[in-house]
Amino acid sequence: MKNNNLISQIAYKALTNVWGAAFLASGVTSGFKGKKTIVPDDFTPVLRFAVCSDIHLDGEEGQTSAVRFGQLFDDMYTYSESCAYNKFDAMMVAGDFSGGGAEKQYVMYKKITEEKLRPETKLLTVIGNHEFIDYRDVDATVGYTVYKKYISEEMDTDVVINGYHFIGVAYDDNGKTFKTKLSWLKERLDKATAENPEMPVFVYQHPHPFLTVYGSVNWGDTDLRKVLNKYPQVIDFSGHSHYCPADPRSVWQGAFTAVGCGSLAALMGNLNYIEGDKDAPGKSGSAWVVEADSKGNVLMKLYDIENRQFFPGVQYFFTGLHKKNKRTYNWHKLKSLDTAPVFSSEAKVNGAVNEEGETVISFPNAKGFYPAENYKITVINKDKKCVFARTVISDYVRANENDVNVNSGKLNGGEYTVKITAYSPYAKKGGKLTGKISV
Repeated sequence: MKNNNLISQIAYKALTNVWGAAFLASGVTSGFKGKKTIVPDDFTPVLRFAVCSDIHLDGEEGQTSAVRFGQLFDDMYTYSESCAYNKFDAMMVAGDFSGGGAEKQYVMYKKITEEKLRPETKLLTVIGNHEFIDYRDVDATVGYTVYKKYISEEMDTDVVINGYHFIGVAYDDNGKTFKTKLSWLKERLDKATAENPEMPVFVYQHPHPFLTVYGSVNWGDTDLRKVLNKYPQVIDFSGHSHYCPADPRSVWQGAFTAVGCGSLAALMGNLNYIEGDKDAPGKSGSAWVVEADSKGNVLMKLYDIENRQFFPGVQYFFTGLHKKNKRTYNWHKLKSLDTAPVFSSEAKVNGAVNEEGETVISFPNAKGFYPAENYKITVINKDKKCVFARTVISDYVRANENDVNVNSGKLNGGEYTVKITAYSPYAKKGGKLTGKISV
């Protein structure tokens, strides 16, 4: 069996270094040594909102994404009520709330939000590329027509909540570019930053700004950066790629701050930037919970909507965003914290044949400063021939990590050696795990 793992991991390591050089050239670095996030004891929120994207509603009541979206409202109200600041001020949806833009999908979106949204919470919605899909073959601009019918006549919005500006930017009516929106965005950002130059401004649109967060290389937009680069106060939220927000590369600070939102439907990744997107194992979905105080400090925590709990340790505290030289979470600082993921001394490899006669290999996750991002797996038979080789995404897409399960297909009866190597999000080669399985 041909083994592409070695080539893939070499590419992964090389391109990680390439992106590091590109990020160095594309934004303000403010140093190379990172430190663990510490939230001050006196941080007192005056604002709380959640951010999700890529719900992909199909219009059916029992769809997993529809259930999760409703649960997210419930969970945010429950969480908020448990806090000293007990308000849930806004739900931000960064596009692709529908599967293709069909009206029944909008009806489901409206149904969920009208049932779950309380009067004190604002709904902030922006159109994504999937809202145009059903109309592209005839007239993509119909996407605007349907959005205006069900959501709002205003495609682009600037809303102030508790002193903070929330600026939503829609695609042009072709559902692909932002070229006609740049002047409007600059005008709104000029106004917001003139009011208080030291306060953060929240911007949201569907695709990532190019060459910022994880996924922005192959799922990014180049138009928006022309404007955003001029405003260090901006925290920009985007979806589109579905790439895992628990990955430290999903937060980027340079000329501004960018945050990848993943997906409420299912999370993905790209294991070496070349082979394309890969689904994460099992069920997954996430949303950010963002809190801000009266001084412009912002705390961001990641919520696992599948398991309905926060990711332990996945949080970011932003302060002094208006200062270009104060960047706590640039690429190089986050990368400097990375350590080689290792398996525990009790870790073992197991194999079991499922009902289809396929062998499922399972093993626990490896950990470093960050959880392992992927594993290189090879299965070798008694004749020392490789019969299975694959690189897979880890279980870091969930707050309560389970064992990793990998289907190696139908293997002939006999004994096999399984070799597993862990890699970090920044391509650092970690521990190895070797075990025997019998089929």
